[in-house]
Amino acid sequence: MMSLKKTLFTSLLAFVSLFSMAQHTTEEDYVETDKKKDPSEIKTPFKDRLVFGGNLGGSFGSVSYFQINPMVGYKTTDWWVNGVGLNYIYAGSRGYTQNVYGASVWSRAYVLKNVILHTEYEYLTMNLRAPNGESYNANAPVWLVGAGYQSTGNGFGISFMLLYDLIQNPNSPYSNPIIRVGGMFGF
Repeated sequence: MMSLKKTLFTSLLAFVSLFSMAQHTTEEDYVETDKKKDPSEIKTPFKDRLVFGGNLGGSFGSVSYFQINPMVGYKTTDWWVNGVGLNYIYAGSRGYTQNVYGASVWSRAYVLKNVILHTEYEYLTMNLRAPNGESYNANAPVWLVGAGYQSTGNGFGISFMLLYDLIQNPNSPYSNPIIRVGGMFGF
């Protein structure tokens, strides 16, 4: 036979277990979880956080120059975008040509609605050909920092940036300051 202490202990344990499982429910408890959350707490789907864009530039004359720089980024928050890009630059003048290829990682913060801070690290490889026909390869790390303005509207923004190359490698195709005009889709 079970002792009185064991019986009381078992009864108390059963009562506490039943009491802890009972809960007060309301109609609000059955509403979908996302509807209960503050709209700022609802996660935006991955594809809606992607942005696409880049820079395109050039000039033609005694020195011909052409640049294309496609970029893709991810909106980490509503005010901060990080991404990667590719870069191709062609420059030529009187027998001298330069083809530059590279890749970059970049980060952009929207400190005000249209004011942006931008940093970008590029690693460029170039094929150089001198007027005497000699050809050789060179590399250049480039670290760009700066600020600019980006217009916004209908998911597209045009940006104007003033950048500065902190490394200033002698092989870099850039000279300070660097003015960049580009665009982004997905805003």
